[in-house]
Amino acid sequence: MTDVLPVDLLNTGASREAVGVAMAFFALGGVCAVIYWGGFCYRRTGAGRSFLKTLSVASLALAAWSIGGDWRLIAALSFCALGDYALSRNSDRLFLLGVGAFAVGHLFYIGTFLTHPAADPSRLASAPRLAVMAGLAVLGGAMTVLLYRTAKELRFAVVAYVPVIIVMGGAALVLPDRGVLALALCGAFVFMLSDLILSLELFVIPEGSRWLYLTPFAVWGTYWCAQALLLAGLLAG
Repeated sequence: MTDVLPVDLLNTGASREAVGVAMAFFALGGVCAVIYWGGFCYRRTGAGRSFLKTLSVASLALAAWSIGGDWRLIAALSFCALGDYALSRNSDRLFLLGVGAFAVGHLFYIGTFLTHPAADPSRLASAPRLAVMAGLAVLGGAMTVLLYRTAKELRFAVVAYVPVIIVMGGAALVLPDRGVLALALCGAFVFMLSDLILSLELFVIPEGSRWLYLTPFAVWGTYWCAQALLLAGLLAG
């Protein structure tokens, strides 16, 4: 199996055995993610739903750990797995725990981006990336206003989360948009898309709307793919 892995991944210093273990964990996460997407993402709660959702991302954290990945990346995935568990339970208190866990996970992603050997803050001065950052600022402001009006008693936690995810997306712009690291850059923006859809699902789209039949599939599909892209790009880049 390791004979077909990207050369960059094998050049991380990990043994072929470690790469094989990492690939097994990645595959486990993918299988759990597909099962969750097809049979559980639209359900309200349940032990099986929580188990599959958590394991789908916890397996990615184990993949990063088994191959000797950056500790910040491992922490980011681990906190996101904790957030997945908390959000899978039908409880406002655990919802707040989940939002906090994801916020911490994003902070670790920001640290991973900024400290990556290929990171170059001067990229932020290019016209296209300045335009993207301006767009992120507008999006963040609009979502802050919208969620403050619609999230009711959860508004303060949700509004506090918005700048964290926006800064995460902005921090990813220090990475190159070519080569393997482009996967991580793409993953950061797909993550933001997933969070955008989730916030609309939870706080904006009216109950009973037909869109709510589709949003669980969109949220989970974009979310897990984002985590997988971040893992693959940051490990192999």
